[in-house]
Amino acid sequence: MLTRALCLLMAALLPIAGAAAALTEADAVRIGREADVTGLRALIGQRNQALIYRAGTSWNFGAVRELAPALEALIVEHYADPVVQRPLLGLLAKSLDRFERYPKYRSRRLFELLYADLKAGRDTQHYAIRIIATDLAVEPELVALLPQLDPAAANELVMFLGARKYAPAVPALQALQARVPHQRNTNQMIERVDWALLQIGTPAAVQSVLERLRTLGRSRTEAAGYEVWQILNYASQFPTGSPPAYAELAAALPAELNESAWGGLIQLIANRKETAGLPQLLRAITQSPKADEAVDALLAIGEPADWRAGRAALGEARLAAERTALLQKKLDAALADPARFVAHRDQRDSERLYAAEKRRLAAFKATDPGRYGAGMRALLERQETRAPSEALMKDYLALGSFLRFTLHRPDDATAAYEAASRVRPQDSFDLAAIAVADVQRFDKRDARKASELYRRALGSYRAPVQSQDAAFFAGLRRWIEHEIDYLERGRRFAGALGPADMQTAFFWLALGTMHEPIHPPPEPQALARLPASQLQLARAFPAMLELAPREMLPFFEKHDPTGYLTAGILATALAKEPSPYVKAAAEQFFRTRGIRVPFASAGDARYASPEKTWAAFLGAAKKGNAGAMLECFTSGMQAKLEPLLTRMSADELRQMGASFVAFSMQEASGNYREAAIVRQQKDRRMAGFVTFVNGGGSWKIDSM
Repeated sequence: MLTRALCLLMAALLPIAGAAAALTEADAVRIGREADVTGLRALIGQRNQALIYRAGTSWNFGAVRELAPALEALIVEHYADPVVQRPLLGLLAKSLDRFERYPKYRSRRLFELLYADLKAGRDTQHYAIRIIATDLAVEPELVALLPQLDPAAANELVMFLGARKYAPAVPALQALQARVPHQRNTNQMIERVDWALLQIGTPAAVQSVLERLRTLGRSRTEAAGYEVWQILNYASQFPTGSPPAYAELAAALPAELNESAWGGLIQLIANRKETAGLPQLLRAITQSPKADEAVDALLAIGEPADWRAGRAALGEARLAAERTALLQKKLDAALADPARFVAHRDQRDSERLYAAEKRRLAAFKATDPGRYGAGMRALLERQETRAPSEALMKDYLALGSFLRFTLHRPDDATAAYEAASRVRPQDSFDLAAIAVADVQRFDKRDARKASELYRRALGSYRAPVQSQDAAFFAGLRRWIEHEIDYLERGRRFAGALGPADMQTAFFWLALGTMHEPIHPPPEPQALARLPASQLQLARAFPAMLELAPREMLPFFEKHDPTGYLTAGILATALAKEPSPYVKAAAEQFFRTRGIRVPFASAGDARYASPEKTWAAFLGAAKKGNAGAMLECFTSGMQAKLEPLLTRMSADELRQMGASFVAFSMQEASGNYREAAIVRQQKDRRMAGFVTFVNGGGSWKIDSM
């Protein structure tokens, strides 16, 4: 009876055991995208190396630059497994940034496993790449390995030691460089040693580089000349005053430089503002193929006396007359008003230093966001001594959004936004007031203050009636008034939506470039977790349009309860061959909100097609009727063209219409159409294009 009972139990369990189907490639991709360590363990259990590789190539690390502890433990656990070791190690050191490989590992145990394989000489470059992806203090062990490694593997360790500025490595680096000839210089390992020594920067390291230059000067090979250029290139990347001192460097250089080395020397003098190198620039004008670069460097760091000396040197240079004249003209322009030239030069230098500091701080954005935020705030405050500028305003807006959405500090974000308002160009629209209103509305839940800030934005700018901005600002005003109406009276947007409203929504999306973007672009399922803000419409575009309607509409409701921007965004998307999701979401939204979109009405019969609109335009031109011609254009184009067309006489308008001699429609695309046109003026024929947009059932000219 017992045996029969066991058999029955096993028979009942067998279908359950067999129900777990083998994981597929799609499962592997999903496991990688979700960074699912448990799923990866299941793949390992299947012993399918290809699928483990597939999961690894799809693995989503986000902004993190280190392996998750559970993932690293899994790699250590299966390190000795020949089937899975290689694909699992592929998760390490996938990327290179600023001479560091990442994602990084953290455990001493994984280092010891990698070290044993590297020391054993098995596939050394593979293990060398992985072993340096760490912040562990492993420099002594890696220095000890350098003598036995091939150049490709050694190159990885040299990069690691240079980035760490590890001074005890200098003797080993010198020995490595001495034993590898240029013929075996795999992956430019020899030049990497030069770079590492300059990074270390101790007197011994710098003297080693200078001695290397002297050695290279005794060689006439192309490889030696290339290495001289690389050393100069590396040295030029260090700030002014960095070792080696210019006098020592110049003394160690070969007597004769090739073209590349001349270029490297000129770049070094200019980048580091080595005024001691001015005589070398004059020599470069007369003796090198790089006279143009030498003149530019002379202008970048010299004074009027140096420019005059450069002009005299051009007379001795063996250059074509046209080239000499061009360079003389450049020097003469500076000499004509030295004070003005130096002022512009100083401004450019200041802008370059500002950009360089922004790049330096950007390295901390993912790894130390608090440090990045504080550093950027200090940098921007120093820039406020300069004149107001749109660029500084944009940087403050981006910082404000970083503080708000990444560091979750709305008060600090508000301070940054207000600074953006303070430094904006005079009489420009106060975009920052909109951003502060958004904080008050969604983070602080203060509708009254939000309304006040929206009104502040409205009062900040008045576009001239006849300007190109008039129609645009009218749409912007319409949007802000709808937001105020919702905040003060609870009224959501409803009614007719026109092309100007769509343009306003498009402008809002473009504003995303002024705010902190979402990196990496969000997966659709992550959008639901974003904190409420109308700025999210711009930050999440176009990912939000990939959501299913049941997810898309709640997203818009959360971030845009008024619905005006949502209507404009969905209408714009409908005009450009939308996905089924967008079509379904838009139809439901417009129906439930009572919104009439431009594409739903029959429109004016005179403009029922692009061809009819073009015929109406030519007919109006033939009659010399500027008003009827303007009726053929969208409101934005009307604002641009009205000053021109209304100044023209009836005869001039007729001549304009008669100049169009050909018209041919191109391929169709949603609610936009394009036609090729040809104009003839006397003996000249000019081809161009006209773009039509369907607004309210009427096709109007949007560009030509």
